[in-house]
Amino acid sequence: MTTMLAAQYQPGEKKLALKDKHAVPSTGPGQVLLKVAACGVCHSDIMFIDSGVLPIPLVLGHEVSGHVVEIGEGVDPSIKKGGLYAVLAITPSAKSLNGMPALFDSPGASTDGGFAEYCLVRQDQLVAVPEGVSPELAAVGADAGINAYKFVVTSGQIDGTSKKTCLVIGVGGLGHQAVQVAAHFGATVYACDPKPEARELAKKLGAVEAFSPDELTAKIAEGFTVNVAIDFVARPATFETAKAALRGNNLSFPANPRLVVAGLTNEKLEFSTLDTLTYNLTIATPQYGSKQDLESILQLYAQGAITPVVSAHRLDEINTVLDELRSGTVLGRKVLLPPTAA
Repeated sequence: MTTMLAAQYQPGEKKLALKDKHAVPSTGPGQVLLKVAACGVCHSDIMFIDSGVLPIPLVLGHEVSGHVVEIGEGVDPSIKKGGLYAVLAITPSAKSLNGMPALFDSPGASTDGGFAEYCLVRQDQLVAVPEGVSPELAAVGADAGINAYKFVVTSGQIDGTSKKTCLVIGVGGLGHQAVQVAAHFGATVYACDPKPEARELAKKLGAVEAFSPDELTAKIAEGFTVNVAIDFVARPATFETAKAALRGNNLSFPANPRLVVAGLTNEKLEFSTLDTLTYNLTIATPQYGSKQDLESILQLYAQGAITPVVSAHRLDEINTVLDELRSGTVLGRKVLLPPTAA
């Protein structure tokens, strides 16, 4: 039996177990085996670990890019051995499993994921990576990139067809890409983050101003307003701030201020119909992007229009990387490189 290095979640444990004799999976019908090139580390991984929501041992990692090394029966001939692909974590064929929502029907949530040397995926999860896009960027695109694109373009309706003003709250792994996407499509972008280094990054990436939370509160009291607010933190304080920043909009159509709740949280966020009706406010709570969204963000990477901030680490450094994410000190996105890709 062929084995590999993998970082496995164990229910009840806060650290992933490094297994150097984990079995390499074999392909079945419609499946493809990838040699993992890079795998992003996401706050969702921390949620899986710290909440104990996953009931079984599992190799985590849902932000995957890799090269095809084995093709199962019935796979479309357009998928070629050796090709570099990004993996859609969620597809239209995702199903509810073991009482969990369809959101969890993905590598690293229902099947072994990309914190390993090899990863087994369905053929419908593969998106070819354009020339000039590195495996590290392709991995980041598979979650942080696809969602930043969807939250800005589809949910926020910032698509270049009209001039918008946009507030990005939380300049993290997704937020720093959202700043760039919104600016690329012609929006005047503002950012808010408690960390000075994150605010400086936002300005380098296209924000005209970047505020601390206290600065933003004072600015709103002076009459500051935007058309679109994208809240990547999604806590009661940031949700209230986002609503406040949208209330100065004119009620005449088609002003339609939009609040996109983009952060992953289990905290309760409250609004009333006074918020939505009297301010003509739309509150969107989008899920994962589409295959077309992933293709679009990868093309923007290839063109150099969007440049994610990415740092690479060895797979065996996974627990250190997770602790850094928990501490809130990470700028941009972190990816893991397995030994065969390092």
